Amino acid sequence: MAGFSGSRKILTLSLSGMVAAVSATSAGWAQTLPKQGNIEATYTASGADVRNISVSGDDAVYLFESTLLMTNNNKAPLMQNVTARCVEAGFSAGTATGYCVYSDKDGDKFVEAFTYQGGSTKGKGTLGSGTGKYKGIEGHFDWQQTLALPSDKGTYNYVGKKTGSYRIP
Repeated sequence: MAGFSGSRKILTLSLSGMVAAVSATSAGWAQTLPKQGNIEATYTASGADVRNISVSGDDAVYLFESTLLMTNNNKAPLMQNVTARCVEAGFSAGTATGYCVYSDKDGDKFVEAFTYQGGSTKGKGTLGSGTGKYKGIEGHFDWQQTLALPSDKGTYNYVGKKTGSYRIP
């Protein structure tokens, strides 16, 4: 029995050491959200037309829904590993406007409002209406589609980039 007791102590010490190492490593990975910073985010977008109402020729009034999966090029926490659900409405020959609601792993959220000229692959956005750690957020950025991905008719898949800045009071 003495051998079993010694083995148990070694196993207990080994497990305790592994738990401490994992805890220390996890704490090193955790980041707090700076009160201001740059936005340099890369994202993948996937979406589909919800409704198109033909006006004339190729012109239409449309409603579009999409999902964004965000990463951040400089590892700043604002848009690091968050998702966004977006809706957009517009006239294909005019300006499009939309909103995205971003959500992080803690359930905290913030809103993006964006605009662009119909047919363009770039535009501008603003941030606001935050909850939790994002309460009071304000920001401005430019966005652009950087790579179109294969998709079926009425759906869209692409890689995009956002650059700008934000501030939280």
